[in-house]
Amino acid sequence: MALERRTTRFAAIGAAIAMGGGLALVGAAPAQAFDSPEVAEYIAAADIRPDESTYVGWHDGAAAGGSFADATDGDWGLDLAGKVQILNGFDEDADNGDLRDLIAGGIQWSASNAYFQIPLFYDDAAGAQQYTTLRPADPVQSYADLGQQWTTSKAIAGTAYAANATDTLENLLAAIEGANPAADDITLLGYGVFVNSGATGNLYSIKWGSQLTLFGQPEAAPELGAAPFADSTALAEYIENEYQGTIYDGGTFTQGTAGQLSVDMGEAWEGAGAWAAFTFFNVYAYSTPVPVGVYQTDNTGLLTVPLSVETLAALTPGEHLVTVTYAIGSSEVEQNYADAIVKINVLAAPATGAGAAGPALAETGFDATLPLVGGALLLAAGAVLVYRRRAGASA
Repeated sequence: MALERRTTRFAAIGAAIAMGGGLALVGAAPAQAFDSPEVAEYIAAADIRPDESTYVGWHDGAAAGGSFADATDGDWGLDLAGKVQILNGFDEDADNGDLRDLIAGGIQWSASNAYFQIPLFYDDAAGAQQYTTLRPADPVQSYADLGQQWTTSKAIAGTAYAANATDTLENLLAAIEGANPAADDITLLGYGVFVNSGATGNLYSIKWGSQLTLFGQPEAAPELGAAPFADSTALAEYIENEYQGTIYDGGTFTQGTAGQLSVDMGEAWEGAGAWAAFTFFNVYAYSTPVPVGVYQTDNTGLLTVPLSVETLAALTPGEHLVTVTYAIGSSEVEQNYADAIVKINVLAAPATGAGAAGPALAETGFDATLPLVGGALLLAAGAVLVYRRRAGASA
C-alpha cells in the first residue's frame, strides 16, 4: 500500500506541474503559467478542529453529521463523508491577498468528489457587508481559472445573480467587485472543500499561492532501495545517452571528516518547488556503487544528505558522482534512471590525520558540466513526475 500512497501523490503532482507548465504553452490549460509552491505542510485529521468555534486555521465548517479521517486503506489523504466542510480559515482583518493575483499564481487542488470553495466578504452599494462562497460548477475541476464555470452560494447584491447562479469566474468576480465600486477589493475568508450530505470523497492536496498543503499522515521512511546503476560505466552511458538534467556541483570533502551535500529537488524536478517536499530519495555514490542512504526532503523540497567518514573512506581521492533517485519502495527501484546527479570532489586525509581512506574504489573520473536542457522541459515536467511511478501506478 505504500506504493499506492506515493503514486496517488505523484499523479496529482505530475498533473499540477503539467497544467501549470508545459500544457499551458500549447493552449490545453490556463493561459497563465502557475507559480510553483514555495513551502509545504502536512495536515492530518487530528490537526483539523471539529467545528468553527475558532475560525482561523483548519476546521470543519459544516454542521454535525459528516466526518473526516486519515485514509485507512494505506492511501494518502483524508477520507471525507458528508456533510463535511474542511476549511483553512483566515483572519478577516489580515491581508489575505488578492483573489485575482492568487488565481494567476495558481490555486490548485487534488480531491475526489469534493467541491473546492472560496468564502469571502464584499460590500454592497450601501456599504453593508455581504457574504458568499464561490465554487467550481464541476467537482472534477482541479484548478481555478477565470474562464471556468463557477457558482455563487448567495445572491450577489445589486446584480441579477441569484443564489446558486452559475457563470464564468471572471463574470462572478466582476459582479462582486462592482457591487460597490468605491469599496476595497474582496475580503478572503479562507479556502477548502466540502462534500454533500450522504456523499463520500477524498482530499489529497491544495496549493494556495506559495503554500502547498498535503493531507493525511506523512509517509514513513522506506528502506534503501537497490542501486539504480550497476557501476560507473552504466551511469556514464546513461548520462551520455539519456540524462537531460543538470549535474550539480556538490562541493569538496576530505576523508576523515564527515560532511553533507544539499540538492534542491524542486529545481531538479523542473521547477516543482515544494511539490517535492517530504519526499524520500535513495542516494548512492559511484563507482561500486557505495550506498549512502535514504533521505527525505524538507518542506521546501531541499534534500540534505550526510556523507559519513565511512562513506568518504570508501571513495578514492578524486571526482565522483552521487545519484539521487525517487524512493519507490523498499523492494523496488527505478533501474537505469536518476532524478538528480551530483558531482563531488574527495580529498585524501592528511598523512598524519586520523581516518585516512580505507579500502578504496576506482575513481569515476567523470568531468561533468552537462547544462540543463531547455526547450521541451516545461512540456515534459508533468510526465517526468508521473514517470517515477510507472511501476504499478494507480491514481
